[in-house]
Amino acid sequence: MNISKLVTIFALISSFSLFAEPVETELRKLLVDYDGFTAEFKQQVKDTDNNVLHSASGQLVFKQPGQFIWEIVAPEQELLMSNGDTLWWFNPFLEQVSIFDAKDAVATTPFALLVSQQDEVWNKFTITKLESGFLVKPKNENNSQVSQLAIYFDDFLLKEIVITDRTQQTSSYELKKQAFKKKLNVNFNFDIPADIEIDDQRPVKTKPGK
Repeated sequence: MNISKLVTIFALISSFSLFAEPVETELRKLLVDYDGFTAEFKQQVKDTDNNVLHSASGQLVFKQPGQFIWEIVAPEQELLMSNGDTLWWFNPFLEQVSIFDAKDAVATTPFALLVSQQDEVWNKFTITKLESGFLVKPKNENNSQVSQLAIYFDDFLLKEIVITDRTQQTSSYELKKQAFKKKLNVNFNFDIPADIEIDDQRPVKTKPGK
């Protein structure tokens, strides 16, 4: 191969690197419009042998920054809710609500990218392109119960979320009835029902009155 051909190849490679959009930028541009997003979902939990362990259905709401509702309505109700500062996990069957610092519980998991555009959050993860989506992994896996998050799009519309935990068990959420609502009339603060056991996992300094 002569020098002129090498120069041409290197010039082409350089032009691709200049004009190709970084994967992170591409994903951030897609998710910036998810500041007010609702959908229904069907969930399937599978083990490492691809056996279905559990199926459920529910609904979700995203609102940036850091606000979301992830609610399973059948077969048994379960609720995960965050106002950006506090995370509530409510299980009516157990008659218990667990309370966490959202920054500790959410910001260290790939799920955080779905409800945040903050650089300090995005810098904690590596992002690679998939055929019809993106794969997100925490840079420090020791601080996260989620080993990876795969998100799939149909053009710009989010259609599936697949979460893989540290045991390699997967939870897939197939979305339907997706809608964008910039002005959501939703309360992201959980009102704790009476006679419910409270398991407050927040550091003492973040608890009310401390």
